[in-house]
Amino acid sequence: MPLVFSPLSEEILDSPPKVLHPKCAFVMRQLGNPPDIDARMALIVGEVFAERGVGIKDAGASTGGKDFLERILSLIRGTGFTAAIFSHETRPTAMANISLELGFAAMCGKPLMILKSKEASAPSDLTRTDWIEYSSDDEDAFRLKLKQALDGVGELADLEETVLGVALDAPSMDCAIALEHVTKAFLLTADEAFLAQGDRIGGRIAAAGAPAGIADLERLRREVATFTRQGRKALRLRAKAMVHS
Repeated sequence: MPLVFSPLSEEILDSPPKVLHPKCAFVMRQLGNPPDIDARMALIVGEVFAERGVGIKDAGASTGGKDFLERILSLIRGTGFTAAIFSHETRPTAMANISLELGFAAMCGKPLMILKSKEASAPSDLTRTDWIEYSSDDEDAFRLKLKQALDGVGELADLEETVLGVALDAPSMDCAIALEHVTKAFLLTADEAFLAQGDRIGGRIAAAGAPAGIADLERLRREVATFTRQGRKALRLRAKAMVHS
């Protein structure tokens, strides 16, 4: 994954998130006492995503002693894409949190899905971003647009797979770029084949015999090894959850 700087300490977060959530979306919304319209949109999003086998994570997905912003950033980095749900009735403080989380997601290069009521205004920095509008008078149209947006996410995964193939077959592989593509593709699809591609990248690094004392090459080697181990663990947990669901 590319280097990300902590929003608090400004230190480099030079390792992958502790947990990967393949084929999951990080959903930004008002969690505490949401307006009825927000709750209705979230319900439909959950249903449509579940039909496609896409899980949902949000700000309440984990707890612990870690700083809240750091925890949110880790969840965003560990999921494949993001979805923001808000309306003209969303509480202003919740809207501020959603805007901040959207900024984190954009910084991490995550695909953004904006879902809002017809009366709501998009954040100023996203006025050129496509969004899906909800109307209680035509929920079928909202569901259809959601499915089309998920089709678009699938097309992104296909593109990542194509670009990854080119990177892996290059005589002189840029291993950092290849790792970025394999990570994005895995998080979008939960396809175990991409973990094998990660092993292939690690093999190229090992074969290169990186000279001692080159910190960025050693960091990249650790990132590849950590990614493949995390990915396989995530798939085991995902399979177990599906059995018990």
